[in-house]
Amino acid sequence: MIKTSLRRFASSFVPAILVFTVVSVFAQDLDDVTIAGRVTDANGLAVVGATVLVTEQASGAERTVTTNEEGRYRLIELKPGIYKVKASASGFGAKERINLETISGQNLQLDFSLSPADVQAEATVTVGDDDAPAVDTTRIVVGGTISAREIEEIPNSSRNPLDLVLTLGGTSEEQLSTSGLAEDTRQNPSGTPLEQGNFSLSGGTAYSNNITIDGLDNNDDRSSRDRFQPPIEAIAEVQVITNQFSSEYGRASGGRINLRTRAGNNQFRGRAFMFFRDDSLDANSWYNNSRDIARLPLTEYTPGFNFSGPVVLPYIYNGKNRTFFSVSYEYLNVQDTTLIDAYVPQIGNSRFPLADTTGGDPTCDGSPVRPTPTQPFTPCAPQSGSPTAAFVVPYTRSYATPNAANIAVARV
Repeated sequence: MIKTSLRRFASSFVPAILVFTVVSVFAQDLDDVTIAGRVTDANGLAVVGATVLVTEQASGAERTVTTNEEGRYRLIELKPGIYKVKASASGFGAKERINLETISGQNLQLDFSLSPADVQAEATVTVGDDDAPAVDTTRIVVGGTISAREIEEIPNSSRNPLDLVLTLGGTSEEQLSTSGLAEDTRQNPSGTPLEQGNFSLSGGTAYSNNITIDGLDNNDDRSSRDRFQPPIEAIAEVQVITNQFSSEYGRASGGRINLRTRAGNNQFRGRAFMFFRDDSLDANSWYNNSRDIARLPLTEYTPGFNFSGPVVLPYIYNGKNRTFFSVSYEYLNVQDTTLIDAYVPQIGNSRFPLADTTGGDPTCDGSPVRPTPTQPFTPCAPQSGSPTAAFVVPYTRSYATPNAANIAVARV
């Protein structure tokens, strides 16, 4: 019975994983890395049949190509990461470039000049960081990329990966943006108006932006925002292209923002965390101080974890796993408070009852006239110019507006 159940599970689960993988491959190929170049000898002549070995240092995945009659090589569909590239040929000493960090959609031109090998043994020269850096000369891109280390080091109280976009040049908040103005920044309607979005790239409108996750569409066309916000612990790279990008990306006429999630490797890695905020650690706002309103209560707990590594399966290639996973999860628990600071009519309406005043002097468009017990319905017409105007009284009260969310991202 157990074997039958396992077989049924495998027959239904494994094809689903394969379908998901195929869809992911087609969706992410625009963000793959290409490494190309030319292998020559000391005289600048082409080295035909030279072997170029590319190794992804974290997972150990390897790709090998040989140079053509012009000494050129080209490796495509490499995932962004840190690589080492080694060029070797019979009768020549090998050269290797290590710690070659690549980003999404990058095309690297990496040339090698091989010297004759020593008579006694093969000479291997390691090309380090002192050499000229690899430059993408195949495209013109205006923008920037925020690496995983920078994501960890840049302060981000909202823990929204897209807020990191505003740390790069050529970006700004959209017009009419309400970002940071509401006390309860995680509650609706603290967001910007519909079709307004949250940031502008090179002066363009948010509606023209293209937001993707690992190359997958993440656009909410109705509100010009993102559909899903992954945990910031799951992000390995935030890439922003502020100029008109290549036509193969399609859809939009403005800039492009791509979030690349973390991927696993041959080592199990993980971290657990909890972020904490409290109103006792915050300063009161200028507006509250001007109105003698106390600091609003706020308590936030955000525990979570990130775990990645190899999927231990019988399918192993040269002692290395070829299937990896990465899981990120966080629980957002915000005990926030919303301040309502408004005015209510001094004389109520039986058809539309409102809350009673919380105290304060009545006013009417700055009028110094005050109602009296014998004449409570004194209109404000002499000051406001409207015969129907009436006195209003302050209403200031805070309400608890808690918010909780479970956010998880898994990648295989």
